[in-house]
Amino acid sequence: PEGIRPELTFTRVEILTWGLRQLHDYKMQAVDSPHLEIEVGGQTLTLDKIKSIKKHSNFSNPNNFIDVMLPTNELYLPPINIRVLDNRNFGYTPLVGVCTIKEYGQYRTSLEALQDLNEHILTLQRNAGKHVVNLTDSTTQSTTDVVDGITDTDKSREVSPEREDESAVITDPGDIAMVVIQSPGNRKKKGFSEIKTVSTENLIDNDELGQMTEAEWGIPVVEMVPPDGGVEKELKKAPTRSELKLQKQEEAFKASNPDDILVSDWWSKYYEALGMDPKLKRIFSQRSLPKITLYDKELEEHFNHFNDLMESIPILKPDNDISDDDSSDEEDQQVRHRVGYFKGSIKVYEIPEEMYEQSKIEQPKLLFSNLPTNNSADVLVRVYIVAAVGLTPLDFGGTVDPYLVLKCGKTTISDKSNYITKDVNPVFGRMFQVRARLPRDSKLSVKVFDHDLIGANDLIGSTTVDIEDRFLSWRRASCGLAQQYIKSRGSKDKWRDNLKPVDILKRMCLLKGWIKPLFKREGGVLKVIVNGESYSKRKRTGALQLTADQEPVNPGSERNQLALQVLHDLGAVPEHVETRTLYNDDCPGIPQGKIHMWIDIFAYNDNIPPPIVISPRVPQGYVLRCIIYNTEDVILDDTNILGESMSDIYVKCYLEGVKKEKQETDVHYRSLTGEGNFNWRMVFPIKFILQEHKMVQNKKGKFWHIEKTVKKVDPIFHLEVYDKDVLSRDDLLGWTEMDLTRLPAPTKTAKECTLEVYEDETKHPRMSLFDKKKIHGFWPVFDDTLGTKELTGKVEMELEILTEEEAAERPAGKAREEPNSNPVLAEPNRPETSFNWFTNPLKVFRIMVWRRYKWQILIGLILILLVIFAALLFYSAPGAINDAIWN
Repeated sequence: PEGIRPELTFTRVEILTWGLRQLHDYKMQAVDSPHLEIEVGGQTLTLDKIKSIKKHSNFSNPNNFIDVMLPTNELYLPPINIRVLDNRNFGYTPLVGVCTIKEYGQYRTSLEALQDLNEHILTLQRNAGKHVVNLTDSTTQSTTDVVDGITDTDKSREVSPEREDESAVITDPGDIAMVVIQSPGNRKKKGFSEIKTVSTENLIDNDELGQMTEAEWGIPVVEMVPPDGGVEKELKKAPTRSELKLQKQEEAFKASNPDDILVSDWWSKYYEALGMDPKLKRIFSQRSLPKITLYDKELEEHFNHFNDLMESIPILKPDNDISDDDSSDEEDQQVRHRVGYFKGSIKVYEIPEEMYEQSKIEQPKLLFSNLPTNNSADVLVRVYIVAAVGLTPLDFGGTVDPYLVLKCGKTTISDKSNYITKDVNPVFGRMFQVRARLPRDSKLSVKVFDHDLIGANDLIGSTTVDIEDRFLSWRRASCGLAQQYIKSRGSKDKWRDNLKPVDILKRMCLLKGWIKPLFKREGGVLKVIVNGESYSKRKRTGALQLTADQEPVNPGSERNQLALQVLHDLGAVPEHVETRTLYNDDCPGIPQGKIHMWIDIFAYNDNIPPPIVISPRVPQGYVLRCIIYNTEDVILDDTNILGESMSDIYVKCYLEGVKKEKQETDVHYRSLTGEGNFNWRMVFPIKFILQEHKMVQNKKGKFWHIEKTVKKVDPIFHLEVYDKDVLSRDDLLGWTEMDLTRLPAPTKTAKECTLEVYEDETKHPRMSLFDKKKIHGFWPVFDDTLGTKELTGKVEMELEILTEEEAAERPAGKAREEPNSNPVLAEPNRPETSFNWFTNPLKVFRIMVWRRYKWQILIGLILILLVIFAALLFYSAPGAINDAIWN
């Protein structure tokens, strides 16, 4: 009855059947030649089979539709069933998997979307005034049939025989030139000089418009032809605003900026994105340098898995192949019962009855007509592996020796020879190039292994990337867009895409079914109209970026800069580094670490740009020379036999991380005033990365480690003052730690030297030894064992940093050894009291006793002699008296 029967309406279900991916074996036999059956509302559409899924896993005719009567109430809508069947010998077609779509919500669209596409075509026809290639005709190769060099090699799909002698023109009002499509035969009949322009209001040169090759568009393209060479010649003489601005900035930047070394390579952008160096962020902000975006998770998570054109819908086992005792939840069942993926998309919209009847007579215009051809494409995949973070340790001692293994299709690249020792946060800085064929090699796998000297290497974790989705996306995920369009060859930020921003913007408009972008000037301001929205170029602030040769960069044409700005505003993928989580099947669902990386994909027949150099920074060899001249006001820690306070002073120095390589002066014995004289030179060879302000040390982490580990540490210089003891441990009187890149300014005299040197940065600004090269003065040492700093001495010292080449030209020995030069160090002028008591006992008596008590000693000796004389006198007197009496 009509009261029960749901209300029906004419509905068109468009199905983009792109292809099938990752199909599992069915009944111990590979699925090689599948086809699809799509059923909705009682109507079934059967697609042609794929001849060999190993060679080409896409369907020959991706645009399909079903016109059906469906209920207007969502509760009564029948499901869309997609069945995958395999064509085997003897006509056997087993059901491999099914995909059931029960909810139409995300696939719903309106008829206005199709009408907008038709208006797009009509607008092009009106602007050109000539016949335009039908962008929605699936039988004709058009500008929308090619994306980034994916061309249809099937000649039957390039140009239909009926249109072989026709030419098509696509143009916009105001352009001085037209993109002309001609067949080879027509080119001979009609010369390019006969092409007329519509208007000369806005002049577009080749650089500003951007040039796309025939392989990129998939159609023959004629060079841009100005209507009058004289006009072009005359306009080239007058400098543009950007050229005048560039000239002014060139004059302002003739002198070299000392901060250029910090932003001289790609790694500066990476560390700026990490936020590790505040100074680096300040430089990027002040100079408006192009940055990169560091995503904290997979790129797909930030861009809806690149489902803008199509999505990967899981295919599950048929119900008769699932056991009845499977009680797992629905999400777990989808993972366990998944047998592959259907790559495509669905659009559902209501249509009037006229369109329903018309579709029975002729092929209708479809929404999916503006997609590229799905033929196979050869691409070059560049995988940049920057670093890994928090890898799960697998070795004894909580370490790991990671290396990389990449696999794309049948190509496997192992980087085992470049494994990194004992590092759970390794910096790889590796780039790998793989030639792939889409869609056959659509999956890229990156694995991280732990290298073992004995036994098999262990898998730490892996991640898989679908490069096909990135390559086809209108967001230009195949090559992240830089923040600025720079053409200078000497710049590290030179444009690295094979297409210019104007061409990329046109490509985006074609894929999204929008009208071609229209550039025009209003009041001297360049504007572009994209999808009905007007955009104008934002002003750039900050100092001009310099190239490696200290020349201002060429910012490129104004049109390309504006196009790049629009691309970023519309949601294109920026230049980036993504963070991908590593997983291991042995520990399902548990992250095994993260990896920083990004991927560039280029059509193999394109003019492929050179790769970006991300090799790890190589440390430069330096020599640190430290001269200890004197000490002042060192506390007196001992007491001599005469009760006087004294200290046997010496100074010890070493660099952070290499305390075993410490160097120390000789001892200034018996300092009674805290003064010590040394004139002692110490020499420390170091490896230093100037951009990162880090020392690089190669040493064993533990005594049982066989191989050395490369570590990066801060350039901390340790200065310690000791009191020498013979029978006990030497007493540490005072110390200080100084960062060689942020040294506090010393004082000129010992009297001015206080703890304010470390506390007051206004009076004692921080300076880098690598900039100053040599610093001389007094630095205080202190004791903070009780919680508060106590001044315990002052050290007069000279610090000098030289490169290895400079050190070879200006040699200097340790201590006062030869070659004693640069500068020459004389023997210290120490008081006579400065000596070792145990090696000079007579000198101790002469200086410490005789000089102080010589008169007392003389009087005592005289008294002793008198006593001895008196004693002898009394002893010998009785005998002498007796002899005198008797004789």
